[in-house]
Amino acid sequence: MSAQERVIQSPATRLRNLLNYNTTQMVYVAAKLGIADRLADGPLRAAELAHVVGAHPRALYRLLRALTHVGVFAEDAEHRFCLTPMAELLRADAPGSLRAFALSYGESWWWSPWGRLLDTVRTGTTAFDQVMGQGFFEYLQQHPDAAAIFNANMTSMTERDVPEVVTTYDFSGKGLLVDVGGGHGALVSAILQAGAREEAILFDRPEVARGAPARLAAAGVADRCRVVEGSFFESVPEGGDTYTLKDIIHDWDDARAVAILRNCKRAMARDARLLLIERVLPADGEAAVGKMVDITMMVLTGGMERTEDEYRALLEQAGFTLRRVVFTHSAASVLEAVPA
Repeated sequence: MSAQERVIQSPATRLRNLLNYNTTQMVYVAAKLGIADRLADGPLRAAELAHVVGAHPRALYRLLRALTHVGVFAEDAEHRFCLTPMAELLRADAPGSLRAFALSYGESWWWSPWGRLLDTVRTGTTAFDQVMGQGFFEYLQQHPDAAAIFNANMTSMTERDVPEVVTTYDFSGKGLLVDVGGGHGALVSAILQAGAREEAILFDRPEVARGAPARLAAAGVADRCRVVEGSFFESVPEGGDTYTLKDIIHDWDDARAVAILRNCKRAMARDARLLLIERVLPADGEAAVGKMVDITMMVLTGGMERTEDEYRALLEQAGFTLRRVVFTHSAASVLEAVPA
């Protein structure tokens, strides 16, 4: 079996493939109720689980029975349910946990806009804006519970990408690294832990950045990373020799993406470098997970995944030259640019 085949058949990949339509909601409910965590110590009957998680015994049994059909949980001869490799990934504390991913895809604020996909394809408008009456990130600012789920999902996604990214691309340097839109610090923590940098700044919106100190402390890098609050639509911290933006530009349409990039350029010295860590779409018909993520961007944020040529054009509009693209074995690639 090839390495690619092993990836395709891995429990994580199979679980992602299962998260569609009705199965998405079934997995979401199991994740929301914390079923996998409850089964960590051994098999239980649905009635026992229902008592603990606050569910209807028969309805919960039917849900778990259906999930066994797709490999999430297993049922023994005594009608007890136990974990499978896929169900393990729904545990909150499992290595590579996808619980936050499952919760995001099942929440009504994420799920409902997909019912307007037809309108989006017909008109080019963003479904989320039409359904929720405001933009995706404005909604998160006003709904802390939704923001917590989204930020946990972004942290989980970055944790899956960073081992490949940090070992493939050389982040080393003696100057200051600025992680723009750094979330809770998964990327900058990995860079600092790898010894590539002595100091860094994590920059993000106040409501997001507040979650970073605990993460940085747990990673043992809090003394080397300063947290700065602000909006990258207004300005970014000056003084860095390297500016990283992971999964930021794909959230936005071209006009707003260029605005972010121009603010980075204003903060940068002539010899600084800009690193966009994104999914780079193949220009031909080759299969790529980014093509599916692109539809999520279209529905939720109005952003998009881009090809190398599209990123080059975007960077040139903002006053950068794309120097090279470093591909990794993860979905993420590093686009290295310098001021033109």
